[in-house]
Amino acid sequence: MTRRDSITSRQLEELGTRIKATEGSTPDSGSLMSGRMSFSNSPSFLNIHTSDTVDMKDAIAKYDVKAAVKVAVILKGRLQAEFDGVPIDLDARDHPVGFIWAVPKPSSVRRFIHKGSELSKVMISAQYDWVVQQLLGKSPERYQDITEFFKNGISVRSWKPSRRVLALADQLIYPHATDPIVRELYKESRGLEILAEALSAIQGEAGSVAKRAQGAEPDALDRHHRAQEIRDYILASDPEQQTLSAIAAAIGISVASMQRIFKDAYGMTVKDFIRESRLVAARDAMEKDGLTIAQAAWAAGYKSPANFATAFKRVFGITPSEARDR
Repeated sequence: MTRRDSITSRQLEELGTRIKATEGSTPDSGSLMSGRMSFSNSPSFLNIHTSDTVDMKDAIAKYDVKAAVKVAVILKGRLQAEFDGVPIDLDARDHPVGFIWAVPKPSSVRRFIHKGSELSKVMISAQYDWVVQQLLGKSPERYQDITEFFKNGISVRSWKPSRRVLALADQLIYPHATDPIVRELYKESRGLEILAEALSAIQGEAGSVAKRAQGAEPDALDRHHRAQEIRDYILASDPEQQTLSAIAAAIGISVASMQRIFKDAYGMTVKDFIRESRLVAARDAMEKDGLTIAQAAWAAGYKSPANFATAFKRVFGITPSEARDR
C-alpha cells in the first residue's frame, strides 16, 4: 500500500506480540503505530519482517523468538530491545546501518516503543541450525571468525551496507506487487542476498563485501536518499503533476539520472511505479471506501474500466470485482 495505515495493539497481539503500556500511555486504545508493516515466512528457512512506521504511543512489545541468526538493515531511526535481558541498540539515525547477531536458543524479547520515533527497517531471521549446518558444519576452519561470533551468544556487530543491500532493503519494504507466489520468491531471494553480505562482513578472510560497501558509501547513501526522495515525492504529489520532467525538476536532477537511480533502487521505472501506486490506491479505495470499479478506474487514471481491470489483475492476480468483494 502507498499510504500510511493505522497499526493497533490488537493487530500485533493477533501476531503473538504482547503490548504493555508504559506509565501514562494506553496502547490498547487507538493507533500504536502509523505506517506499513509486513511479515513474510518463506517456505524454506527465512522469516522476513519489514516496517516503515512512526510510533504513536509509548509502550513495550513482548514476544518470543526461535533460535536464529538475525540481520537488521536499519534505513532510518533507532530500534532498542532486550533479548533475554541482553540489551541491543540498533541506531541508524545518522545513516543506514546493518546489524547481525546470533540468538542460539529460543529467547524472550522486549522492544521499546517511543512516541514520535520513526523506524524504517528490514529484519531477516534465518533458522540457527540451518546456518550452522550450511557454514560451520561444512568448513569450520574457513569460517573461524563466524564460529567465534556465534559462540559469543547475543552479541551484535554492525557493518556498512553496500549500495546493493540498501536497494534490496527498499525493495523489500516496498515490494513490486505481483503474483503472491512470485512475490514470496522475490522476497526470499533478496533476503538471502542481504544475509550473505552480513555474514561476509563478519568473516575475517572475506572482507571484500565490506570493503566494497565502504568504498561506495558516500555515493551509495546519496543515491539511496535520492531514490527515497523520488518515491516520497510521487506518493505525496498531485497525480496531474506526475510527469517525468516535473518530478525530476522538483528533485533537482535530470530525467535520465532520475530514471537510472530509481530503477537501480526499486527494480522498476518511475512510470511503472506511478502506475502501480495508483492501482494500489484504487484497490484500497474499493476495499475500504466502497468505490465502484468505474470510480476506481477513473481515480487510477484509466478512461476504460476494461483496461483498468486488465492492469489490476496483472499486478494483483485478482480482478477488481474480487478485490471489492473482500
